[in-house]
Amino acid sequence: MVVGVLGPTGVGKTAVGVELAAMLGTRVISCDSLQIYRGLPILTNQPSGAERCGVRHEMVGIAEPLEEWSAAQYARAVRPLIEQDLETGGAALLVGGTGLYMRAAVAPLAAPPPAPRVLQQELEARAAIEGPAALHAELSRLDPAAAAAIDPRNVRRLVRALAVVKTSVSVEGDEVRWSGRSDLWDPIYYHHTMLVGLTLPRTELYARINLRTQHMLQQGAVAEVAAILEQHGRTEEGRRALERGIGKAIGFRLLAAHLEGEMSLEEVEEKLSAATRAYARR
Repeated sequence: MVVGVLGPTGVGKTAVGVELAAMLGTRVISCDSLQIYRGLPILTNQPSGAERCGVRHEMVGIAEPLEEWSAAQYARAVRPLIEQDLETGGAALLVGGTGLYMRAAVAPLAAPPPAPRVLQQELEARAAIEGPAALHAELSRLDPAAAAAIDPRNVRRLVRALAVVKTSVSVEGDEVRWSGRSDLWDPIYYHHTMLVGLTLPRTELYARINLRTQHMLQQGAVAEVAAILEQHGRTEEGRRALERGIGKAIGFRLLAAHLEGEMSLEEVEEKLSAATRAYARR
Protein backbone atom coordinates (compact mmCIF):
# COMPACT_ATOMS: atom_id res chain seq x y z
CA MET A 1 0.00 0.00 0.00
CA VAL A 2 1.12 3.57 -0.70
CA VAL A 3 0.36 6.16 1.98
CA GLY A 4 0.53 9.85 1.16
CA VAL A 5 0.48 12.54 3.86
CA LEU A 6 -0.58 15.97 2.62
CA GLY A 7 -1.40 19.27 4.26
CA PRO A 8 -0.65 22.98 4.31
CA THR A 9 2.78 24.25 5.21
CA GLY A 10 3.30 24.37 8.96
CA VAL A 11 0.66 21.79 9.82
CA GLY A 12 3.12 19.23 11.18
CA LYS A 13 3.58 16.76 8.33
CA THR A 14 7.17 15.93 9.28
CA ALA A 15 6.28 14.68 12.77
CA VAL A 16 3.33 12.66 11.49
CA GLY A 17 5.46 11.22 8.70
CA VAL A 18 8.17 10.08 11.13
CA GLU A 19 5.59 8.43 13.37
CA LEU A 20 3.93 6.66 10.44
CA ALA A 21 7.28 5.51 9.08
CA ALA A 22 8.06 3.86 12.42
CA MET A 23 4.65 2.19 12.48
CA LEU A 24 4.92 0.94 8.89
CA GLY A 25 8.58 -0.02 9.10
CA THR A 26 9.53 2.09 6.11
CA ARG A 27 11.30 5.32 5.15
CA VAL A 28 9.89 8.75 4.27
CA ILE A 29 9.88 9.83 0.64
CA SER A 30 9.65 13.62 0.61
CA CYS A 31 7.16 15.22 -1.78
CA ASP A 32 8.28 18.83 -1.62
CA SER A 33 9.32 20.76 -4.71
CA LEU A 34 11.74 22.97 -2.74
CA GLN A 35 13.11 20.66 -0.06
CA ILE A 36 14.48 18.67 -2.98
CA TYR A 37 17.23 21.31 -3.36
CA ARG A 38 20.44 21.57 -1.39
CA GLY A 39 21.65 24.95 -0.17
CA LEU A 40 18.65 26.31 1.75
CA PRO A 41 17.77 23.72 4.41
CA ILE A 42 16.49 26.37 6.83
CA LEU A 43 14.45 28.45 4.39
CA THR A 44 12.87 25.37 2.78
CA ASN A 45 12.23 23.87 6.23
CA GLN A 46 14.02 20.60 5.57
CA PRO A 47 13.64 18.22 8.53
CA SER A 48 16.65 18.36 10.82
CA GLY A 49 18.50 15.30 12.05
CA ALA A 50 16.67 15.54 15.37
CA GLU A 51 13.28 15.85 13.66
CA ARG A 52 13.97 12.77 11.53
CA CYS A 53 14.37 10.66 14.69
CA GLY A 54 16.58 8.18 12.87
CA VAL A 55 14.06 7.66 10.05
CA ARG A 56 15.60 7.73 6.59
CA HIS A 57 14.33 10.55 4.35
CA GLU A 58 14.63 10.40 0.56
CA MET A 59 14.44 13.24 -2.00
CA VAL A 60 15.67 15.89 0.44
CA GLY A 61 18.64 18.05 -0.56
CA ILE A 62 19.49 16.01 -3.65
CA ALA A 63 19.25 18.66 -6.42
CA GLU A 64 21.67 21.43 -7.32
CA PRO A 65 20.39 25.00 -6.73
CA LEU A 66 20.19 25.84 -10.45
CA GLU A 67 18.44 22.65 -11.54
CA GLU A 68 14.87 23.00 -12.82
CA TRP A 69 12.63 20.17 -11.65
CA SER A 70 9.15 19.28 -12.84
CA ALA A 71 6.45 17.00 -11.45
CA ALA A 72 7.15 14.50 -14.22
CA GLN A 73 10.88 14.47 -13.45
CA TYR A 74 10.14 14.01 -9.76
CA ALA A 75 7.78 11.13 -10.51
CA ARG A 76 10.43 9.37 -12.59
CA ALA A 77 12.84 9.65 -9.67
CA VAL A 78 10.51 8.40 -6.91
CA ARG A 79 8.57 5.63 -8.61
CA PRO A 80 11.52 3.21 -8.35
CA LEU A 81 11.74 4.07 -4.64
CA ILE A 82 8.03 3.36 -4.21
CA GLU A 83 8.33 0.04 -6.01
CA GLN A 84 11.34 -0.90 -3.90
CA ASP A 85 9.53 -0.14 -0.65
CA LEU A 86 6.44 -2.08 -1.72
CA GLU A 87 8.55 -5.09 -2.62
CA THR A 88 10.67 -5.10 0.53
CA GLY A 89 8.30 -3.88 3.22
CA GLY A 90 4.83 -3.83 1.79
CA ALA A 91 4.30 -0.09 2.31
CA ALA A 92 5.62 3.13 0.81
CA LEU A 93 5.22 6.49 2.56
CA LEU A 94 5.20 9.86 0.82
CA VAL A 95 5.09 13.06 2.86
CA GLY A 96 4.97 16.63 1.62
CA GLY A 97 3.19 19.80 0.75
CA THR A 98 3.50 19.76 -3.04
CA GLY A 99 0.30 18.04 -4.11
CA LEU A 100 1.22 18.07 -7.79
CA TYR A 101 4.42 16.13 -7.10
CA MET A 102 2.63 13.57 -4.97
CA ARG A 103 -0.16 13.04 -7.46
CA ALA A 104 2.34 12.64 -10.28
CA ALA A 105 4.11 9.98 -8.22
CA VAL A 106 1.02 7.90 -7.43
CA ALA A 107 -1.18 8.37 -10.52
CA PRO A 108 -0.77 9.04 -14.24
CA LEU A 109 -0.45 12.74 -14.93
CA ALA A 110 -2.61 13.77 -17.86
CA ALA A 111 -0.86 17.08 -18.44
CA PRO A 112 -1.45 19.02 -21.66
CA PRO A 113 1.15 18.57 -24.42
CA PRO A 114 3.95 21.16 -24.69
CA ALA A 115 2.89 24.32 -26.51
CA PRO A 116 4.56 25.02 -29.88
CA ARG A 117 7.89 26.82 -29.43
CA VAL A 118 6.92 29.43 -32.02
CA LEU A 119 3.93 30.45 -29.88
CA GLN A 120 6.13 30.79 -26.81
CA GLN A 121 8.56 32.96 -28.78
CA GLU A 122 5.70 35.20 -29.91
CA LEU A 123 4.53 35.60 -26.32
CA GLU A 124 8.07 36.33 -25.11
CA ALA A 125 8.40 39.05 -27.75
CA ARG A 126 5.04 40.49 -26.74
CA ALA A 127 6.11 40.55 -23.08
CA ALA A 128 9.25 42.45 -24.04
CA ILE A 129 7.20 45.07 -25.89
CA GLU A 130 3.99 45.34 -23.84
CA GLY A 131 5.27 44.13 -20.49
CA PRO A 132 4.22 41.08 -18.44
CA ALA A 133 1.03 42.83 -17.27
CA ALA A 134 -0.47 42.41 -20.74
CA LEU A 135 0.13 38.66 -20.66
CA HIS A 136 -1.24 38.38 -17.14
CA ALA A 137 -4.39 40.26 -18.15
CA GLU A 138 -5.04 37.88 -21.05
CA LEU A 139 -4.35 34.83 -18.89
CA SER A 140 -6.80 36.20 -16.30
CA ARG A 141 -9.48 36.33 -18.99
CA LEU A 142 -8.79 32.83 -20.33
CA ASP A 143 -7.89 30.99 -17.11
CA PRO A 144 -8.47 33.03 -13.92
CA ALA A 145 -7.31 30.21 -11.64
CA ALA A 146 -3.97 29.89 -13.42
CA ALA A 147 -3.48 33.66 -13.42
CA ALA A 148 -4.16 33.90 -9.70
CA ALA A 149 -1.42 31.37 -8.99
CA ILE A 150 1.28 33.17 -11.00
CA ASP A 151 3.30 36.24 -10.05
CA PRO A 152 2.28 38.95 -12.59
CA ARG A 153 5.99 39.80 -13.00
CA ASN A 154 7.12 36.24 -13.76
CA VAL A 155 7.44 36.35 -17.55
CA ARG A 156 8.64 32.77 -17.90
CA ARG A 157 5.67 31.27 -16.07
CA LEU A 158 3.20 33.62 -17.75
CA VAL A 159 4.48 32.67 -21.20
CA ARG A 160 4.33 28.97 -20.42
CA ALA A 161 0.83 29.11 -18.89
CA LEU A 162 -0.62 31.32 -21.61
CA ALA A 163 0.89 29.16 -24.36
CA VAL A 164 -0.71 26.05 -22.85
CA VAL A 165 -4.07 27.78 -22.48
CA LYS A 166 -3.98 29.12 -26.03
CA THR A 167 -3.41 25.63 -27.41
CA SER A 168 -6.10 24.10 -25.19
CA VAL A 169 -9.07 26.46 -25.44
CA SER A 170 -11.32 27.73 -28.17
CA VAL A 171 -13.01 31.10 -27.99
CA GLU A 172 -16.45 31.43 -29.53
CA GLY A 173 -17.83 34.93 -29.21
CA ASP A 174 -17.55 35.83 -25.55
CA GLU A 175 -17.53 32.21 -24.39
CA VAL A 176 -14.32 30.45 -23.45
CA ARG A 177 -14.37 26.66 -23.65
CA TRP A 178 -11.72 24.43 -22.17
CA SER A 179 -10.97 21.64 -24.61
CA GLY A 180 -9.13 19.46 -22.11
CA ARG A 181 -10.19 17.70 -18.91
CA SER A 182 -11.47 19.57 -15.90
CA ASP A 183 -8.63 18.09 -13.85
CA LEU A 184 -5.13 16.83 -14.53
CA TRP A 185 -5.38 13.46 -12.85
CA ASP A 186 -6.29 9.98 -13.90
CA PRO A 187 -8.57 8.57 -11.17
CA ILE A 188 -6.74 5.22 -11.34
CA TYR A 189 -3.70 4.97 -9.06
CA TYR A 190 -0.67 2.81 -9.80
CA HIS A 191 -1.13 0.97 -6.48
CA HIS A 192 -3.63 0.78 -3.65
CA THR A 193 -3.21 4.28 -2.23
CA MET A 194 -4.44 6.06 0.88
CA LEU A 195 -4.10 9.85 1.03
CA VAL A 196 -4.16 11.47 4.47
CA GLY A 197 -4.90 15.18 4.74
CA LEU A 198 -3.76 17.07 7.84
CA THR A 199 -5.53 20.21 9.03
CA LEU A 200 -5.44 22.64 11.93
CA PRO A 201 -7.72 25.50 12.96
CA ARG A 202 -6.66 28.54 10.96
CA THR A 203 -5.65 30.61 14.00
CA GLU A 204 -3.39 27.81 15.26
CA LEU A 205 -1.89 27.20 11.82
CA TYR A 206 -1.13 30.89 11.33
CA ALA A 207 0.48 31.11 14.78
CA ARG A 208 2.71 28.16 13.91
CA ILE A 209 3.67 29.75 10.60
CA ASN A 210 4.56 33.05 12.29
CA LEU A 211 6.68 31.23 14.87
CA ARG A 212 8.41 29.18 12.19
CA THR A 213 9.28 32.34 10.25
CA GLN A 214 10.91 33.81 13.36
CA HIS A 215 12.82 30.58 13.88
CA MET A 216 14.07 30.53 10.27
CA LEU A 217 15.47 34.04 10.52
CA GLN A 218 17.06 33.36 13.90
CA GLN A 219 18.66 30.11 12.72
CA GLY A 220 20.41 31.53 9.65
CA ALA A 221 18.10 31.82 6.64
CA VAL A 222 19.70 35.17 5.73
CA ALA A 223 23.17 33.63 5.62
CA GLU A 224 21.87 30.75 3.49
CA VAL A 225 20.48 33.09 0.84
CA ALA A 226 23.63 35.23 0.95
CA ALA A 227 25.76 32.15 0.25
CA ILE A 228 23.57 31.06 -2.67
CA LEU A 229 23.65 34.54 -4.21
CA GLU A 230 27.40 34.77 -3.73
CA GLN A 231 27.92 31.46 -5.51
CA HIS A 232 25.29 31.66 -8.24
CA GLY A 233 23.75 35.13 -8.35
CA ARG A 234 26.57 37.45 -9.37
CA THR A 235 25.40 37.68 -12.98
CA GLU A 236 22.00 38.30 -14.56
CA GLU A 237 22.20 34.88 -16.16
CA GLY A 238 22.86 33.30 -12.79
CA ARG A 239 19.92 35.07 -11.19
CA ARG A 240 17.61 33.93 -13.98
CA ALA A 241 18.82 30.37 -13.47
CA LEU A 242 18.13 30.65 -9.74
CA GLU A 243 14.56 31.71 -10.49
CA ARG A 244 14.08 28.42 -12.30
CA GLY A 245 15.57 26.48 -9.41
CA ILE A 246 15.96 27.08 -5.70
CA GLY A 247 15.12 30.78 -6.08
CA LYS A 248 11.44 29.78 -6.20
CA ALA A 249 11.55 29.18 -2.44
CA ILE A 250 9.13 31.37 -0.50
CA GLY A 251 11.16 34.17 1.03
CA PHE A 252 14.16 33.96 -1.29
CA ARG A 253 13.37 37.23 -3.09
CA LEU A 254 12.53 38.96 0.17
CA LEU A 255 15.84 37.98 1.74
CA ALA A 256 17.70 38.92 -1.44
CA ALA A 257 16.07 42.36 -1.24
CA HIS A 258 17.13 42.62 2.41
CA LEU A 259 20.72 41.76 1.51
CA GLU A 260 20.65 44.51 -1.11
CA GLY A 261 19.52 47.04 1.50
CA GLU A 262 16.00 47.37 0.10
CA MET A 263 14.13 45.94 3.07
CA SER A 264 14.63 45.65 6.82
CA LEU A 265 14.67 42.25 8.51
CA GLU A 266 11.47 43.19 10.33
CA GLU A 267 9.78 43.84 6.98
CA VAL A 268 11.09 40.53 5.68
CA GLU A 269 9.61 38.69 8.66
CA GLU A 270 6.22 40.35 8.20
CA LYS A 271 6.07 39.74 4.45
CA LEU A 272 7.45 36.20 4.66
CA SER A 273 4.88 35.23 7.28
CA ALA A 274 2.11 36.75 5.14
CA ALA A 275 3.33 34.96 1.99
CA THR A 276 3.54 31.63 3.82
CA ARG A 277 0.06 32.06 5.27
CA ALA A 278 -1.27 32.83 1.79
CA TYR A 279 0.46 29.72 0.43
CA ALA A 280 -1.07 27.63 3.22
CA ARG A 281 -4.56 28.75 2.15
CA ARG A 282 -4.12 27.24 -1.33
